Amino acid sequence: MTAPYLLSSSTVLPVLPETAFQGILDAPLEELFTTRSGLIPPVRSCEGQGGAWGTVGQTRTVVLADGSRNLETLVAADRPGDYRYSLTAFTGPMKLLVRRVEGRFSFVPEGDGTRVTWSWTLHPTNPLARLALPLVGASWRTMAGTMWPRFGARLAT
Repeated sequence: MTAPYLLSSSTVLPVLPETAFQGILDAPLEELFTTRSGLIPPVRSCEGQGGAWGTVGQTRTVVLADGSRNLETLVAADRPGDYRYSLTAFTGPMKLLVRRVEGRFSFVPEGDGTRVTWSWTLHPTNPLARLALPLVGASWRTMAGTMWPRFGARLAT
């Protein structure tokens, strides 16, 4: 088995952990991820989501601007500290590189706010694909850097 590739990014937001947690559940992906970040296209839409996002086991198909898709499954929603999901069934270029992504948001009180940490554990399709994951990682870090201000602005309204 090929070793996974780990990514992490965090920010401190001036809200309670519960507010940040609910904010992530409620945020439309197409509003958080509006621009291309290197190899990663913006999110165009989510399909097949029945009701509000937040029930463990719930799924939705994430459609990217280049037409590629993946299946997101909510794995855990432990208020207010931990939100986990998996991404599978990739189409498009990511299908060649990634078998599965384990995503996580954690929410920890810090000062008068909350440190929100977003992490991805990418499971490559094979050892050769693992060599390309630093390029995906650079794109993901850019995506995270542009997502945090959008997420913070949503919480401020």
